[in-house]
This record gives sequence, structure tokens and C-alpha cells, in this order.
Amino acid sequence: MDATTDPAKLCDLYLRRSNWQDDKTTLKKHERDLRDRAGREGLMVRKVWVEEISAFKVGLVRNEFDNAIAAVTTDQVRHLLVWKLDRLSRQGMGQVGNVLDEFGKRGARLIAHMDGLDSSIPQHRGLFAWLAEQARSESYNTSVRVRSTKAEKKATGAWPGGQPPYGLRARNRKTEHNPKEFAVARRIADALLQDRSAQAIAAELNSDGLRTRRGGMWRGSTITQLAHSPAWAGLMPVHEQYVDKAGRERWRLTDEPFVGGDGKTVRVGKGVITVGERARILSGLRSRTTEILGNARRGKPGAQSLLSSFAKCGRCGGNMVKAGQAYRCYRRVQLGKSACQGMTVLVRDLDRAISAAFMARVRSFKSEHETFKELTNRWLAYDEPETEARRIELVTGLTDARSRLEKLDNAYYVEGRFKGSVGEDRYSRMRDAIEQQLHSSEDALSAIQAAVDLTILKDAERLRSAWLSADLQTARMLLRVVLHSVTVLPPLGQGCKRNWIHLLTDCCFHWVGESQQPLRRDSERISGLVLFEEDQVSLNLAA
Repeated sequence: MDATTDPAKLCDLYLRRSNWQDDKTTLKKHERDLRDRAGREGLMVRKVWVEEISAFKVGLVRNEFDNAIAAVTTDQVRHLLVWKLDRLSRQGMGQVGNVLDEFGKRGARLIAHMDGLDSSIPQHRGLFAWLAEQARSESYNTSVRVRSTKAEKKATGAWPGGQPPYGLRARNRKTEHNPKEFAVARRIADALLQDRSAQAIAAELNSDGLRTRRGGMWRGSTITQLAHSPAWAGLMPVHEQYVDKAGRERWRLTDEPFVGGDGKTVRVGKGVITVGERARILSGLRSRTTEILGNARRGKPGAQSLLSSFAKCGRCGGNMVKAGQAYRCYRRVQLGKSACQGMTVLVRDLDRAISAAFMARVRSFKSEHETFKELTNRWLAYDEPETEARRIELVTGLTDARSRLEKLDNAYYVEGRFKGSVGEDRYSRMRDAIEQQLHSSEDALSAIQAAVDLTILKDAERLRSAWLSADLQTARMLLRVVLHSVTVLPPLGQGCKRNWIHLLTDCCFHWVGESQQPLRRDSERISGLVLFEEDQVSLNLAA
């Protein structure tokens, strides 16, 4: 067997770079170092495996890593060289130890060049373990810092990173109009506001020879994703973490904007559309989308029930999900009876019970209650989107004006920039202009607040009518302002039937701003309900 086929004389190189950490020049240097090492070892390089991917995230598919390890475990080569151990793995000794065990069974070697480690030397295993855990710790700390930085950026309205949606670009941590894309993006927005379908808009753009940012053809789904993006309206987007079918951790954008600690949506800069236009566009898209199409969307579909993520199983405390005409314990459905005995509640009964409790809760608030104030802002966004858009613009303008006034006064009083009669006159004129803007915006904001009719949230008939006419997304958004979760206790016995009013006594609420209610039945939970004629019939039956 010659050197070109003898596994003992062959080696593979594994190179990896993080997308944000190393450039390709660095990888070329790593490869040169490893080829020199292979030459000194008398080895011939059979193949170079290269990846641009994280080595820290659990469950992430790393095809080149798997192939490099397989090349050794299938006796194609006996040596695998990496520049440093953290290039191979950042998941600690758990993963590195498995690699060392498999290599040891076949008399193969793992060489970490810069670390001076060779797995064929028994004394080096402890050093492998220490460096593997150190690499894992470094990645964890970096991950924590990155997440903390992004969270802080979101709270302060700074763009958290990545590409903004089509029509926008990020400059100085804010979104602004992209001059190369904005005209087309605004054309899409105007067409959506005219209630044209996403498919028709895409077809027209393609026929005019216009392409997406990546040079691809426009699709109806691309248009729809733009419309749903909060950043397209200048609002901070929200990402949620999930695990895909392959067990990998992923992040995806949600349709809801980020809400700051003050309970208000956070602006991230300019948008292609206004907040009011976004509300009108989404309303038009929802009217076109049937439930069948909604279920057929790629990725995770939006919630298909009012109480998804709200309802909890009274037996195990886990989530309840809609399955057919009932809410069922998710753990029971997925893991079987050993995980939870399970519980089933009809969707129509639980939705009706929680809706009644929501309306009673809203009517119990005093006008100065913080939750009530937040609910009125959300209700305004739903009921009068254009007015709410104007209110947000005024609030943003007031914040900017006050900041400019503070900087101006600081320049005058502290830094002494305005000197002489000319400087004094310039300072006075600038201050007068900002104060005039402040007074004008404050007056306009007061006029909006005075004109908003919030009696709808206190009047039982009007509140009930408005709640029943709200679409699912709006109802869930309003419910989230008031309710964290509701735990539904199991029935008293097998076959015990509960109508919606009887069911309400078995609902243990965790209202926003309050502690979780004790997990016990309480007939007082039906007090404060405004019962209509059909409700009174149900109450009599329950009695």
C-alpha cells in the first residue's frame, strides 16, 4: 500500500470560522500552518473540510464537521488536524470526549496545532478536557453578552443588527429609507393599501423587471412577509426562539412589535409605512386569508385559537393547545399518560368563559390604573389606527424635542458655546423654536386624548359588541395586556359536564399586576359578570 492510499500516511484538515469573528484570510493562514505541520509529520493532506458556522449551538447541523469525523471513523485517514481545539468544537468535553474515544478505538489521532495537543499522548487527554470546557465557557459568556447587548439596543430603540426589511437600511443604529429600494417598497405599500393581493403585486413587479434585494423574483409570500414586519413600519421587531424538527435552535421574527418597559411599542427609526397604514394593510391581508391558507403557511403558523399560550393544564401545569374542537393538555398529547392524566375542555366553552372574565376585569379598572392605560393605547391602535399612528408620532416628536432642548441648554449654560450678542440672539431664537414645537405637539396630543372615546371600555354592551367583532390576532393582543395565564382545574369526576359559567369557577387566573390565584375552585369568579339574556339561561342551568 503506497502513501496515497495508506490511511496511516494520510490526514484531513478541518477549518472553521465564525461568521462574525474571522475572515477568509485568517482561514488561509490556518491552512498553511496545518499543511506545514502535516509535512513535518510526514503526512499527506487528503482533504480540507471548511465550515462557516457556530460550533457552540447545540443541535446545529455541521455537515463538514460530521464528514471530517466520519473520514477517521471509517478508516479513510488516521489523522485529523485542527488549528486550535475551539475551531473543532465549543460544546465542551461532552462532544470532544466522544471524538477522542472514537479516535482511540481506531488508533487515530486528533492534533490541535496551536494548543500543542496530540490525542495519541495519554497525558494530553486532561488538557483536551480543560481547553474544551474553556472554549465552551468563552462561547457561553459571549452569547450572554451579545444577547444582553441586543436586549439593551431594543429597549433604547437601537437597531439590534441584521438586514432591515426591503426599502430600509440601518445607519447609526437607526433605520432609514434606502434610496435604491424605497420607491419600489413604497409602490408595494400603496398597492397593499389599495387592497390588491400580494400575488398580483408580485406578478406586476416581476413583469416590470424589478427584483428583490438578492436579485430573485418577487413572490406573494415575500410581499406578505414585508407587510407583517414591524420594522417596515419603523417599529422594533420581536424575535422568538424555537427548536426545528431536526432539534436545532432557531430564531424567527414575529408579527408583533417589541414593547418596552413602559408598555409602549419601541420605534427603531423610519419605516416604509406608518403604524396606521400597517394596521390597515394587515386588516386587508387577514380578510383575504382563509383558515385553510393560514394552516398551510410554511414555518410555524400563527395562533389558531384565542387561548393558545394562555391556558394551562390544572393537572400538570403545562400548556393546553387546540386540537379539533377542544383544548387538550399538550404533554398528555405528546408524551402520553405517564406525563399527565390529561384534560379536555371545549374551545367554545373556555373561550366564552375567559372572554366574560376579560370584560369583567376591564370594567373593574379605574381610569388611572396602569393596565387600563396600556389597554386604552392598544385599543386605540385597534379601533383607530390612524389616530394611534398620529399619537405615536407626536410622542416621538416630543421626546426628540425635549432632548434637543436639553442639549441646547447644556451647550449654552455648561459649554458656553453661544458667546456675545450674536450668540445670545441665536440661542434665544433656537430655544423659542423648540419650545414652540413642544407646545404645538403637546396641544395636539391633548386634543387626541380628549377626543378618544374610552367609554366603550366601561359600557358592557359596547365592550361586548366590540370584543366579539375583533379578529383573533387583535383579541389575543388585547387579552395579553390584562392576562398572563389561566390554569383550568380538572372536573370533579369523570363524565362531569361543565357549561361555560360553571367552568369559570374552575379557572384560576394570573392577571397582569397580580399574583397567581390559588389553584382551587371559587364561585366568586362569576361575580362582576354582566349577564345577557342567553347567559342568564346558562346560569340557571348551572344552578
